Formats: sequence, structure tokens, C-alpha cells
Amino acid sequence: MFVVGDDDGDRTISLPYEDIVAVRCTSGLRTSTLEIVTVDEDCWAFECKGDLTPVREFVDEATQVWTRTLTELDRAESQVEAAVTALEATDLETAATHITAAQEALDNGRGRVEALEATASIDERCQSTQAQIDTCQRRRHVSAAEQHRDTARRAWENRAYERAADAYAQAKTEYERALAVTAPEPPTETIADARSAIEAEYAELLSAPVDAAQVAASAARATTDPAARATHWEDALDRYRTAYELDWGRDRRFDGDRASLRQALADIAVELVDTHREAGRQKRREGSEESKRETPGAACGSATAHFERAREVATELVPDRREPPADELAAASEQGVSVESEPKGR
Repeated sequence: MFVVGDDDGDRTISLPYEDIVAVRCTSGLRTSTLEIVTVDEDCWAFECKGDLTPVREFVDEATQVWTRTLTELDRAESQVEAAVTALEATDLETAATHITAAQEALDNGRGRVEALEATASIDERCQSTQAQIDTCQRRRHVSAAEQHRDTARRAWENRAYERAADAYAQAKTEYERALAVTAPEPPTETIADARSAIEAEYAELLSAPVDAAQVAASAARATTDPAARATHWEDALDRYRTAYELDWGRDRRFDGDRASLRQALADIAVELVDTHREAGRQKRREGSEESKRETPGAACGSATAHFERAREVATELVPDRREPPADELAAASEQGVSVESEPKGR
């Protein structure tokens, strides 16, 4: 902005920095002239008796700063567009890179223009770009939270409880980061509801290992057929073992305690050994009936499998119950051999 005075009074002339393409200064005998050329090829000449060299240097430097400022703002807006594209493709890592680059470019542009004390002239553009950056950032955090939530649910289904717990914790953190960003989208209420849902699922997960094991044990107790009951006890043993092997020293996140689970494992192992033996004896009796009917000895083979499994479990978990099935195992094996070797048709 220049103030020009003549016999008719003073007046101001304003030239936007972005319109200036060249600045030069010439000195005459008594006066100096500052010439400013604009993009429209207009030439503005300001003449005075003082030295205009400092003015030329200031305008020239300010014009360059302004040009670099606009370049940074253009770069920021371009990075925002790239971030939006990455978010739509669910490429969160790439989106994060573009969001960071956009913020850096915007901050650089603001810093440059502040030195000129001309922030008001681009304030609206800066605010608009910042709002877009914040929206992208919030969207990225929400998308990351949703990915962690899906990971947690899949891990839960596969009984990878610790991995599920970690993923739920990460999902909650991402939702909280999203809420910390001021942006209109996604709506704050929607994010808060999603965070609450994650917290509820996480709380349910913490009791899931023991709950699932108890359900399997209840199913075993409610089953009358020994072979089917053995299958349920196998499931219960596997689920209690999964619960027992959790990292209980890590903030004690899950419900239950190792001592109780250890005792439950021992109790279920006893039930499993006894049930397999019962199923083995039942199959051995069925094998005797098969031999009378001159049918194949499949029941005897099943009896042997039950007795062998009983001995495996006893050896691993309840050694004091390991020996009793030896005679039963031998009897089942001998019975199976006799059935297989006996000629048909007699």
C-alpha cells in the first residue's frame, strides 16, 4: 500500500503481492522512481525525492515471500486431496503421510505470511484448508479404530484373546484421538457411541475365556452318552487350557485367576479320563455284540482309541490316574484282533 500526496491531497494505492511480477528503482538528478509491474503488464511508477532503494528491496522480498506462501498453500491443498483419495481406498498409512505433509505446508505458509503481517488476506483460505486437514485426520483415526475393532473380533472368534484385547485397546485409543480432533465429520456423537460399543465388547471379552470354558463344561455334564460327553470334556479342557495360558501377569486384564483355573484343569482332566474309560468300556461291550453278529470290529477300534486317549490325558495332567486303563486297553486290543482274524460266515 502506497500513500501518494499532491496538491489535491493524499490518496492510497494498494497492490496485492500476488499481482506484482517485477520491481525496479531508478535514480535521477533530484528524484528517485519506484516502478512496479503487475501480471496485467501495468506499470505503476512512484516518484519522490528520497532514496527508494530500501522500498524496492522490501517490495521485492515481500513479493517473493508471498509467492512462496501461495506455493505452500497450493501444496497443502494438493496433499489434502491426496489424503482424501487414500482414505477412500482405506490406505491409512498413505493418508497419514499426506495429512502430515499438508499440515507442514500449511504451517510453513502461515509462518511466511505472518512475517509480512498480512495474515488477514489469506486467513479464510488457511482456515478452510485447516478444516479439511482436521476432517481427514479425524476420518483416519476412525478408520483405524474400525480396523482394530475388526481385528479384535476375528481374534476373539479364533480364541486369540490377548490379541483381541490389544486390538480393542488400540481401537479405543484411535476413537479417543478422533474425538480430540475438532472437525465436523465424522460426527462426534457417532464416534462417542462407537467408543462406548468398543468398551462394552472389551468388557465382555475379559470374561469370555472363562465363560466359554464353563459353558463347555456344563455341556459335558448335561450329556449322557459317554462318547459324546468325552467330546464336550475335550472342548472344555481345551478352553480351560486356553484361559490358563493367558498372560495373567499383564495388568490382570482377564477375569479369573491362575490358581482357580489350574484346579479346574485338574478336575476336568479327571472327568475326561473317566469319561473316555467309560466310553471305552461301552465300545468294548458293543464290540462283543458285533463279534456275535459277525460284523466288523469298529467298536473295538473305537474302544482302543478311548482308552489310549484316557492314558494320554492322565499322563499329562493327572499321572496318579494313568495306570488303571492298562488291562482295559489290552483287553480291547485283543478283542479287536480276535474279531478281525475270525473268518466270516461261521
